Amino acid sequence: MSQASTPRLVTRTREPLAPIVNTSAALARVCELIADATGPVALDTERAGSFRYSQGAYLVQLRREGAGTFLIDPIAFPDLEPLSRAIGKAEWILHDATQDLPYLLELGMRPQLLFDTELAAKLLNFQGFGLAAVLEQVLGISLAKEHSAADWSTRPLPSDWQTYAALDVDYLIDLRNHLWLQLQDADKDDWAEQEFDFLLDFQPPAPKPDPWRHVPGSGKVHAPRNLAALRELWYSRDDLAQQEDLAPTKVLTNAAMIALAVGLPKGKRYMAALEDFRHDRIGRKRADRWFAALRRSYQLSPQELPPRRAPRIPGDVPDSRSFTHNHPQEADRWRRLRESVAGVAAQLDVNHEAMLEPKTIRRLAWMLPDDATKSQVLEVLQASQARPWQIENTLDSLVQALKSEN
Repeated sequence: MSQASTPRLVTRTREPLAPIVNTSAALARVCELIADATGPVALDTERAGSFRYSQGAYLVQLRREGAGTFLIDPIAFPDLEPLSRAIGKAEWILHDATQDLPYLLELGMRPQLLFDTELAAKLLNFQGFGLAAVLEQVLGISLAKEHSAADWSTRPLPSDWQTYAALDVDYLIDLRNHLWLQLQDADKDDWAEQEFDFLLDFQPPAPKPDPWRHVPGSGKVHAPRNLAALRELWYSRDDLAQQEDLAPTKVLTNAAMIALAVGLPKGKRYMAALEDFRHDRIGRKRADRWFAALRRSYQLSPQELPPRRAPRIPGDVPDSRSFTHNHPQEADRWRRLRESVAGVAAQLDVNHEAMLEPKTIRRLAWMLPDDATKSQVLEVLQASQARPWQIENTLDSLVQALKSEN
């Protein structure tokens, strides 16, 4: 599509949508249709993490040529293993597979072959990688996104929400086919296959220790007593959110929690003096609970208070902010390595994060000395699960970037 062209807005699915699949009989029929059809299967999920404590899928969308598009309510079934068996060895098409695979795995669905349209767009160095942006650049169509922040745990789902969800898979097969041709034309099809094979074993990162330290705004909380208050508030909020199956921010906003931890009010009447807490209408209704959490933190001895900095996990690599502030030598290496990878990516017309993952670059900067040998760099790359195409194209440049005369 030329830059001057206006994308065509698509508001309807290609075929009329069948009712949402939420009975065993309906699921069995969908499995038959999917098994009898041919070609790849487009898949997507919708979640409700902004509304519910549970992070799983509340809707699964799929499409296969010859069968049509289906919306499945996974809450109605113990798992979706029958659907996975019906798909069999057929290729899955996902956009940003790392976002959907963990939730599909929870439902008993695991791909044997995969195509990630977002990753393909990164290998082709598109200007935008979201599904809407890629559809516009490749197919010249635009999808309405007015329900992107909807609560997908809602039952029954409004019909316009269903249409919105179905459109996310309606054009994925066409998109995949066009992208595959572009990858072949750019001699990047082998790179893509390596990336897609790697995704088959994708596992989400393990939960971070001390999750309360990662609340947005927690950088304002410094002293051990304040950190203890934040810790008590976080666990009290998390317990309540889990009991009521609500997103934690639906029982106490992050801003209100940070304000309480910073302010350390000595009585409930002082809590309302904190502006961010006063503006949290839902949180104020449970002021007794939050003050009880604060009181527990006030009663801790100095030995029971958390340290100012999170304990380092053996083998863990600091994040980029920690590099910049606390590790100047590693930060300098990290900068040189990033610039090296960005240069290679520009030469190959690949998105720099697809060229080599940021966490791999940080690990190289953290683990390797200046003037590291080629074998040392290769060892870290392989341990970081860099793919062969990435190693082949970045290894020499990384070695050069580590030389101390730089």
